[in-house]
Amino acid sequence: MSGGHFDYHESYLGYIAEQLEHDVENNGIEYDISNPADAPYGFQHTPETVNFMKIMITELYKLKELLREYDYAVSGDSSKEDFLDKARSLYGNTGAKTC
Repeated sequence: MSGGHFDYHESYLGYIAEQLEHDVENNGIEYDISNPADAPYGFQHTPETVNFMKIMITELYKLKELLREYDYAVSGDSSKEDFLDKARSLYGNTGAKTC
């Protein structure tokens, strides 16, 4: 497992997804000045915003996984077909269309 085509920065997408998950989990908690500085609090987003955040979380994890598979393919750790198999499993055959 050499990889490294993206200098492992694709992992940062997982970090962003985790932060969004934290924001969703704590959304309903109002800021309380009497709580310690490290106490969680939310932003009181609307339900529609939270729904879009959940979509972003899902897409970030999928993209991270697909980028990693691409990384393996171009680094010689797997094949282009392995990459395409992963892409198809995550997104269907949307990439099969030609321009």
